[in-house]
Amino acid sequence: MNKNVFHLGLCMAGSVSAGAYTAGVVDYLIEALENWEKAKVKDDPSVPQHQVIIDLLCGASGGGITSAMIFFALQDRIDHVQLKDNGAYTIPANNILWKSWVELSGGDIFQQLLSDNDISRGYVSSALNAGFIDKVAEGFRAYIEALPQKKLTSPPFFGPFTELFVTLFNITGINYELFSKAPTSANAGKQYTSDHRDIAHFRWSDQYQDDGRMPVSLTELKHVQVIIDAAKATGAFPVGLKARTVTREARFIWDNPFFNRDKNFDDKTIFLGNGITERQHLYTSINGDGGVANNEPVELARRILLNMRAKKYGDIELKKEISEMDKKEKEEAKKKLVNTSVILIDPFPSADNAIETPVASSDNLLSYTPHLVGAMRSQLLFDAKEALDAYKKNNYGLHIIAPSRKDAPPPYAIACGSLGGFGGFLEREFRVHDFFLGRHNCQSFLRKYFVVNPAEPPGEDRECVDSIIDSYNETPIAKNRFCFKDENNNEWVPIIPDVTLDKPIKIIRIDGGKPVYDEANVLPTYPLPVLKNDFLEKYRSDMGGRYTGFATNLFKLPGWMSIAIGITTLLTRKKVSNAIIKYISDDFKKRGLMKP
Repeated sequence: MNKNVFHLGLCMAGSVSAGAYTAGVVDYLIEALENWEKAKVKDDPSVPQHQVIIDLLCGASGGGITSAMIFFALQDRIDHVQLKDNGAYTIPANNILWKSWVELSGGDIFQQLLSDNDISRGYVSSALNAGFIDKVAEGFRAYIEALPQKKLTSPPFFGPFTELFVTLFNITGINYELFSKAPTSANAGKQYTSDHRDIAHFRWSDQYQDDGRMPVSLTELKHVQVIIDAAKATGAFPVGLKARTVTREARFIWDNPFFNRDKNFDDKTIFLGNGITERQHLYTSINGDGGVANNEPVELARRILLNMRAKKYGDIELKKEISEMDKKEKEEAKKKLVNTSVILIDPFPSADNAIETPVASSDNLLSYTPHLVGAMRSQLLFDAKEALDAYKKNNYGLHIIAPSRKDAPPPYAIACGSLGGFGGFLEREFRVHDFFLGRHNCQSFLRKYFVVNPAEPPGEDRECVDSIIDSYNETPIAKNRFCFKDENNNEWVPIIPDVTLDKPIKIIRIDGGKPVYDEANVLPTYPLPVLKNDFLEKYRSDMGGRYTGFATNLFKLPGWMSIAIGITTLLTRKKVSNAIIKYISDDFKKRGLMKP
C-alpha cells in the first residue's frame, strides 16, 4: 500500500428531502476520486501519488440513508450526471444516488404523501403517508441484490475495513442493569436504566469478527434486510413519517463497544427483552428519526476511525486498549489520529445567531415550553465540541460541506430546505436543483477548503496531514500544478486534487472581504425553480382527504362520537386546507420558490 495514505470518514447529517443535496455532494466526491485514480494509472507526473481511502460512512436520517447507499454504490460503476451551461442534462442510467433521491419512487411525491391508503379505523401511523419510502427501499434492495452478478471489484479508495453505521432513536429502548452497594429494594441493589441512542453498525467483510459489526459484502448479503430496515428507520421523521422496526441478533449489540460501554456491560447486564438470552436470539425495536438521537455523529466517527487504525491497520500505537482508557486518556488518544479527517456534509447548518433576553412573562408555561422542546432537541442533535472543530481555521481533522449559493443567504441556498426539509417532496425540480448544487459545492470544497499548507511547521498540525505534504514534496510538478495562494499569500494544496484543473486557481479580486478565484471547468448550477401561484390548488382535495382520514381514524370511538368528529372535520376541512396552503405558499415565497 502507498506509504502516503490519508484516511477519510464521511459523516452525513439529517436531511429529509435535502438528501438530494447530500447525494450530489457525494456523487461529485466519488467522481473526483475516480478521475484522480485514472490519472495515476496513466503515470501523469503532474498528479500527486498519495492515496485517500474512505474508511467510514455514517449518518443520521436522510444522511444515514445516503451513507447506506454509498456503502454499496462504491462497489459499482456509477454514471455521473453532467449539467450543461444551458441547464440541460441526461438522466444517468446507473446512479443509485440520483435514482433514490431525485426520482424517489417516481410520480407526484406530494400526492403520495397525502394519500390516505395507509389509514384504517383506529390506526394512523404518521401525519403523512410514508409509502413512497418503501418503494424507494425496494429499489435499493433490488440494486444491492444485482451487484454480485456484475463481478465488480472495490475501487482503490474504498478501504479494506470500511465500516458503516446509521444512528437510530430506539423508542423501545435497551435496558442496562446498574449495581449499588447499598441495597435499595428486594432486588438486592439492582437498578435499571434505559438508553434510546442506538446505531446499526456494519463492516464490509465476509465474516463476523465478534465486535458488533454486522458483516456485509457481495458474497455475504445476509444482513441486507437490517440495512434496508435501518435506512428506513433512521429517516422516520418524528410524527411526520412512519416509525420503523429493526430486527438484529442480540450478539450485534452485546459485542459492540457502543452498547457495552467498552466491556463494562455484557449479555448478563444488557437486557433486550424477555427470552432473549442467546447470542443468535432476535431483538426487535421500534425506531424514530436517527437525527433525534445524534444528528451529526462526528465524535463517534472519530473514535471508530481511531479504533480501526489501531486494530486493523496497526499504524497507530496505543498504550492500552481504548476500552481501558478513562475520558482524559481517550481525549489524548484521539490526538494520535493523524492523516485522517472526517467530512461532515450538513444540508442544514444553523445560521440563526439570535438569543432572546428573557422578559417577565418568559417563565409562563405556554411561553417557554416550545423553546424547551427546541432546546432539548438541539442538544440531542449534535456534539457541539466536536462539530465546532470544523470551524477552526487551522483544523485538519474535521471539515464541513454545507449549501452555498451566491445569490442567496445560507438558509435559503437549497430549495429542499423549505418546509423544514419537506419542500423537496413537493417538486422534483427542487431536488434536481439541490443535487447539482451539491456537486458544485463539493467541487469548490475540494479545490479551496479541503486543503493543507505545504509549509506547515513541525508540530501537531503538520502531523495531522504529513502524508499529503510529503506526497507533494515528492512530486514538485504536481505541487506546481495544484498549489494556490489565498488572500493572505499562504500556499495551499488539495488533499483530493481535481484533475480537471491544468493550472492552479488564483485570486482575481476581493469581493465583500472574500476572494474571488479564477478557475477552469467550474460546474454550473441548475436554475432555481419558481412555482406558479396556483401550484398548490391541485392538492386541495388531497389535503382535505388526509385531514379527514387522520382525524376520524386516530381513535376507535363509539358511533355517536365518530359521527360528531366526522361532522366537525367536514365543517373545518376547507379551513384546514386553506391554512396548509397559506403556510406552504408563505414559506415558498419567502425563499423565492414561488411567485410573489
